[in-house]
Amino acid sequence: MKNYLQHRRLLASSGKLHLTRPSSGSEHKLPAALLIFALGLVMLSGCEPESGEVLGTQDSIVSISPIEIELDSKSLDSANASGNNLAMPLSCRNSSIINAFNAQQSSVQVKGCGQVTAILPDDNDGSRHQRFIVQLDGVDAQHTILIAHNIDLAPKLGKLNVGDDVLFYGQYEYNPKGGVVHWTHADPAANHQNGWIEHNDHRFE
Repeated sequence: MKNYLQHRRLLASSGKLHLTRPSSGSEHKLPAALLIFALGLVMLSGCEPESGEVLGTQDSIVSISPIEIELDSKSLDSANASGNNLAMPLSCRNSSIINAFNAQQSSVQVKGCGQVTAILPDDNDGSRHQRFIVQLDGVDAQHTILIAHNIDLAPKLGKLNVGDDVLFYGQYEYNPKGGVVHWTHADPAANHQNGWIEHNDHRFE
C-alpha cells in the first residue's frame, strides 16, 4: 500500500496522472435513479387496501358451501360409458327421506324419485289408494318406500309397470320397513301442502 501511494505521488508530480471531476450530466444519474425507486415504492404502497388486509390470503376468500346433487345410479352407469356427467333432477332429494328414516320422523314433506320394484293391490278400505314400492335413486344402501296414492282425490297412474321411473312429492311417514309417502295429491280443502306423482311425462295430482 505504501509503494502504491508513492507511485501515485510520482505520477502526479510528473504530470502523467490527471484527476478529473465528473461531468455535470453524471452528477444527476444517481439522484434520478433514487427518485424513480422512491416513486415505485409510493405506487406499490398505494395498492394496499386501507384496512391493512393482505391481498390473496385465505381470510380474504369467501367460503361457499358446495351444492349437494344426488347422482342417479342408473344415469351414472350410462354417463360413465359415454363420458358425460349426469345428475338427477334438482327436485329429487332422496337424502331428506333417508334423514327422516334414520331419525324416525314422520309428517315430513319430501321430494323423491326412483324405480318401481313392486305393484301392490289397491287399498279399498276407506279412501281408495293405489300402492306400489319404489327403490330410491342415489342412496348408498338400497332403500325402498311405499307410495300410497289417493285415487279418490287424484287420477290413478295408468300403465304403471315394474322398472318405471317415478318422481313424487308428498308427506313421509316413518315405519321400520322404509316408510310411506302419501298426500301425493292436491288438497280440496286447501289445508295441506299439495302433492303429486310424475310418471311417463305426466303429472298426477
